[in-house]
Amino acid sequence: MNRNYFLFIIFAALVCLFLIFFSLWKEIDSPLSKGPPIEPPIAPFQSYISGVGIVEASSENIYIGTPVNRIVDKVLVKVGEKVKKDQILFKLEDQDLTANLAAQEAAYHSSLAKLEKLKAFPRPEDLADATAALNSTKIEWELAKNQHEMVQGLSDPRAISQEEKNRRFSNYQQSEAKWQQAQANWEKVKAGTWKPDLKIAQLEVLEAKANLNRIKAEIQRTIIESPIDGTVLQVKIHEGEFPPADTLRTPMMILGNIDEIYLRVSINQLDIPTFRPEAKAVAYLQEDGHLEYPLEFVRVEPFLVNKQNLTNEITEKVDTKVLQIIYRIIKNDSNLFVGQQLDVFIETKRKL
Repeated sequence: MNRNYFLFIIFAALVCLFLIFFSLWKEIDSPLSKGPPIEPPIAPFQSYISGVGIVEASSENIYIGTPVNRIVDKVLVKVGEKVKKDQILFKLEDQDLTANLAAQEAAYHSSLAKLEKLKAFPRPEDLADATAALNSTKIEWELAKNQHEMVQGLSDPRAISQEEKNRRFSNYQQSEAKWQQAQANWEKVKAGTWKPDLKIAQLEVLEAKANLNRIKAEIQRTIIESPIDGTVLQVKIHEGEFPPADTLRTPMMILGNIDEIYLRVSINQLDIPTFRPEAKAVAYLQEDGHLEYPLEFVRVEPFLVNKQNLTNEITEKVDTKVLQIIYRIIKNDSNLFVGQQLDVFIETKRKL
């Protein structure tokens, strides 16, 4: 019984091994495995500088951020969509700002109306009213003056009491003061608005307009527009979310003009003396020497940076700085994507 059980286990193990080898043989013999072998790229020049290139948009990769930290209200573009300059990419919520805008507009129009009112002085009806008051007080003054002078010219002082004399003199003085006040008020109305009052009203209008423009600017800051004609390369924000705190590490959007694609090539600082802008340069897919991409020199960025992209060569130095050279990829290939890493060879005159 035990012997038969042992033989059964051996038989089952052999069957499993057979199935494993059979599946491996089928995988090796499949059509997919019979493609051309992948060969690493080989420099086409006898003497050359090797470097690493990162595919980027011709406009460079633009990281879209936001000047205010508000909840995203609407996202109006999608990945891969072409956009025009000043086209709206997304909007942030602005309900409180919109409500404040209405209040500031009312304050501005109120101050403007007040200024126009002061500029319109004197109104004809105000001047007519002041003139009528002046004439009325003048008549009262003349009457009081006549009554006062009448008692002053009496030949017999006993003809009128001293009390009556005092009363008429008092009426004369009061009517004269009212007439002078009416004269001053008429001059004031005729002169129009006092210049300091007009200046204050003008400043109030400027202040209200500044507050209105400030609110409009804050609302405009919640509308994020495209700075260029380009393509949306990446979207990392959704409606209802807060923008990430560090937009450099996690950009809300990435835009770029990929009608032409550039290659940012990093070469070791020790190779700078042998570099020539007019030298021929080619790029290859990493670990694949079949596809060659001729390069056209665009510019050099004359600021050395720390090395970040590696070629995985045994002799490669990592504790060094690199010079970044921008090339245009002449052959526009749909299989190349922004951010892809290529191996680059630049011809030199010296021999290795």
